[in-house]
Amino acid sequence: VQNAQIPLAGGWDSHGGAWLWRRCTDLRFAQLTISEFEFKGQQARICPLGNAPMLATDRRGAKFAARLGAHNWAGSLAGEPANIRFESARFSSRAGFAAEGITLTYGTPDASSRFAVGKVATEPGETNAGTFEAGEFALGSVPLDISEGNGTWSYADGRLSVANALFRLTDRQESDRFEPLVARDAVLEFADGRIEANATLRNPASGKIVTEVTIEHDLASAVGHADLAVDTLRFDKQLQPTDLTGLALGIIALADGTVNGSGRIDWNGAEVTSTGSISTDDFDFAAEFGPVTGVSGTVRFSDLVGLTTAPNQKLQIGTINPGIEVFDGELAFELRDGQFLSLKHGNWPFLGGTMTLRPVELNLKVPEKRRYVIEIIGAEAAQFVQQMDLGNISAAGTFDGSLPLVFDENGDGRIEAGQLISRAPGGNLSYVGELTYEDLSVMGNYAFQTLRSLDYRQMTVVMNGPLTGEIITQLKFDGVRQGEGTKQNFITRRIAKLPIEFHVNIRAQFHQLLTSFKSIYDPSFLRDPRDLGLLTSDGTRFIRPDEEVPVPSDEPAIQRQESEQMP
Repeated sequence: VQNAQIPLAGGWDSHGGAWLWRRCTDLRFAQLTISEFEFKGQQARICPLGNAPMLATDRRGAKFAARLGAHNWAGSLAGEPANIRFESARFSSRAGFAAEGITLTYGTPDASSRFAVGKVATEPGETNAGTFEAGEFALGSVPLDISEGNGTWSYADGRLSVANALFRLTDRQESDRFEPLVARDAVLEFADGRIEANATLRNPASGKIVTEVTIEHDLASAVGHADLAVDTLRFDKQLQPTDLTGLALGIIALADGTVNGSGRIDWNGAEVTSTGSISTDDFDFAAEFGPVTGVSGTVRFSDLVGLTTAPNQKLQIGTINPGIEVFDGELAFELRDGQFLSLKHGNWPFLGGTMTLRPVELNLKVPEKRRYVIEIIGAEAAQFVQQMDLGNISAAGTFDGSLPLVFDENGDGRIEAGQLISRAPGGNLSYVGELTYEDLSVMGNYAFQTLRSLDYRQMTVVMNGPLTGEIITQLKFDGVRQGEGTKQNFITRRIAKLPIEFHVNIRAQFHQLLTSFKSIYDPSFLRDPRDLGLLTSDGTRFIRPDEEVPVPSDEPAIQRQESEQMP
């Protein structure tokens, strides 16, 4: 303290006691320096704490107790403009020091930092150590805020130390990019105008460690940095990507896997820059267009805080299942400002050909209708039959086309005008198994043997409908004729000269659609129509809808357990 001025008012008694200041007194000073703080030309009004004088001595020794009301001082911190205000403070030689409502701001108006503490106090019998509560910290242009801070502090040899600190870290942006994280047992050192801190940030609900943070900051230059380390962060039932960022909502769910990564955030008085990367070797999740497994690769960020990736990031995808499982794909993408996701392309080998996701732009922060277009080139019908394990079906032909997928604001998806067309010269679709209906009528057996193999010049598949409801699939066969292995006669040879088309419409739930395809040519996949009540027991007559068919007394009224497959 330099050039301090304080009026003296006191007295003594015959018992050897003395005292000073029974009433409020104004303290003025030219300069007050505390560590890196300097305050010039300020004053403080100091009052007794209770009815006793502020300072008193007797045979037992000296004791001091005083209080300050609300004050607001202007000065500097490490050479930067600073302002400190507090609602109240009190000093006692017995109870120590305590203050409430402390707020410190420093720096220029366009890059100011703010520290606030709800309450700070010394431990009983201590003068340089204590506790603090309700701490808040906002560092200049770094768009991350600390709140709900609690811990212990100590001051010695010009060094302020904070230990056992708990706090909450939040995104300062109005639209949060990150969900809040919490820290336990954080530490901080402040000396010679520099701040050094270490903290372990966790997800509040699960307690899982998300990242380790090391911070260094120079108050005079306003230059600092933070190093981040992510060590085997596991996503499971306890922790999902949506627990870390709301941007993942509706994009990714049921995540299962681990990630590792690192990052660095640098700042000065004018700007913040950041870089980082996240890697995984085996990551599974559910997406709008189906389950995804075995994702691997590294995503690099050119702006980690702003959630912006470097251009043309690529991930390898083990499998994706939009209805038919495909393997060993690659997805290229870019993320900008934590909001705009650009899917550049996705490529997968598919049934002897390729499946490609066309480029699409998504806005992650607003509910919107999202459209994806999947192109299929060179898919082989024979490989489709083999992959779907359609044992008694044989197929030949090569198909090209596209499947537009549209998802509304609620995430409900549908196929709109999906179409696959076979390449010239066409192909064949046939049933190669044996007829399983033992007593089918003569005409039924004859028709099956005649049509069990069909050659076509062109086949068109058109699909429409909701992924969660009925898909309407239209099959059109052009240039149809009997294939190899069918029975021919005078009639079939005459019919073969006609330009015949077959049109087949299928209505089914999306997951039942492949079953429907199989049932077209595989009678063994269906139950006997007589068991379904469609034909009389001798197989010679259809049963009218209003006709009652008694259930034989020796047969159960419900489906037998061994009948696993349903129509």
